[in-house]
Amino acid sequence: MEAEITNLSQLRARIAYLKIKKVEDEIYFNQKFESIKEKYTHPFKFAKNLLSSVLGSKNFAGSADWVTSLGRIFFPMILNKTLLRNSGGIIKTMVSLVSQKAINYSVFNKEVLAGWVDKITHLVKSKTKKEQKLRFDDYGIPPESETA
Repeated sequence: MEAEITNLSQLRARIAYLKIKKVEDEIYFNQKFESIKEKYTHPFKFAKNLLSSVLGSKNFAGSADWVTSLGRIFFPMILNKTLLRNSGGIIKTMVSLVSQKAINYSVFNKEVLAGWVDKITHLVKSKTKKEQKLRFDDYGIPPESETA
């Protein structure tokens, strides 16, 4: 046990020591509480940061619209299902990370997607017009002909 306090100066020194010990203990427990809190909230922060970077990142030129966000999600999935079908998990993961960063607002946005759709529809329309031009429409003998 500790020594007994016999005079006023020892009492004051003991009070000062206990005040300092109280502050040190509060700092220690606050640090422990924050570390435990950080340990349990870290997965949620990770998921939140991941979702915000994929769905709404403003790190690139301009602001990411919904087409860019969906492209960042679905482009790696399409690559994994088509080109990387027989690849290993590490290669798929690396290509997915790189392709997510490669899809940015200046490369893939609503205007670019609309341009692609316009080109495809123009290509389809031009093919159907060519087929109609090549086909000969025969309606039989006209009614005002001399044979009638």
